[in-house]
Amino acid sequence: MIVVVYGTTGELIKLISLVKEMPEDQQIRVNTNQQPKQLQQLMDDAGLPAPHYTLTNGRSGKDLEKKSDIVLWGFKLSGQTMKEFRAIKRQLRDAPGKHAVMVHGDTVTTVYGAVLAKFLRLPIVHIEAGMRSHDWRNPFPEEIDRRIVGKLARYHFSPGDTPTGDLKKEGAKGEIIDTLRNTVLDSLRYAQKAPVTSKGFGALDMKKPYVVISIHRNELMSNPKALKELLESIRDHSKKDNLQMVFLDHPITKERITALGYDGILEAKNIIRLPKLSYYRFIQLASKAKYAITDSGGLQEESSFLGIPCLIHRLATERVEGLGKTAELSMYDKKKVEAFMNNPDKYMGNKEGDDIQPTKTILDTLFAAGFLRR
Repeated sequence: MIVVVYGTTGELIKLISLVKEMPEDQQIRVNTNQQPKQLQQLMDDAGLPAPHYTLTNGRSGKDLEKKSDIVLWGFKLSGQTMKEFRAIKRQLRDAPGKHAVMVHGDTVTTVYGAVLAKFLRLPIVHIEAGMRSHDWRNPFPEEIDRRIVGKLARYHFSPGDTPTGDLKKEGAKGEIIDTLRNTVLDSLRYAQKAPVTSKGFGALDMKKPYVVISIHRNELMSNPKALKELLESIRDHSKKDNLQMVFLDHPITKERITALGYDGILEAKNIIRLPKLSYYRFIQLASKAKYAITDSGGLQEESSFLGIPCLIHRLATERVEGLGKTAELSMYDKKKVEAFMNNPDKYMGNKEGDDIQPTKTILDTLFAAGFLRR
């Protein structure tokens, strides 16, 4: 039996294929619900079953956006865990075979799942393990979250040579299994098979070239100078290159841009601001873009799998996908941003990972270890 713990769309996106392909009667899904609205939309789009335990309702039914939200959510999560703990233990006790707790990535929920596993006295299965920027401040707190779980996990499923090597250098205990690529590759395959529709993209004309911009990370939002320079470059190139610039308004991004008085920068003719899209709709949009600008590690990976040029607007990244091929790391350097936007075709590449199945590698290991039964 596998206890699957998740609480953000970023986690669940990369767990879609695992949840779908593990036997339904051999998994217990625990949702901490950091993003109740987004998670429900994703579950609907992907046809995923409801969680067995939903421990919170975000912040009064809304997605967590502020630091204060996380503190209050944490208190509720702790209290509800105490209420449900015996029920989870009883369900595990009554189930045959060996048991483990599966967590993903680098969120607060990832650390919570690892702690829950310790209280349940079960081994931890860490998906997307070993990712390191080697700078605890960037990304923060994700780099710290990964290191904590890396010390506790029994099975480390690492997506490639670099994270696998880093785990070995750290002397990580347990088994290190290289999945070659991230499970988002399999999730991307599911998304690409979903029904296609061009409705819901506002004034965008998908028959004409367009760029997708998705930024939301705390490091960038707390750096007004870097944020303003990027927005100005987007505005200038929307005019100069006559390109449609699709700017996705993550709630935290929209709020920050308004607070800083930057909304006027994005009022240029070719800039189209859209609310944050569900994952399946986002992939449909991104897969046809001329290039992408992001501070998301997920979009960095997805762009490399799709062969789309991608500017990663961050100081550091824990991922290697696309770097030196389809992707460029800006390091908040305006000259690098301009160089990329002036010649994005330089980064046009071939799709990666067509012959790789990370989900199969993980499930084969879990079946062999006795956590799942065929």
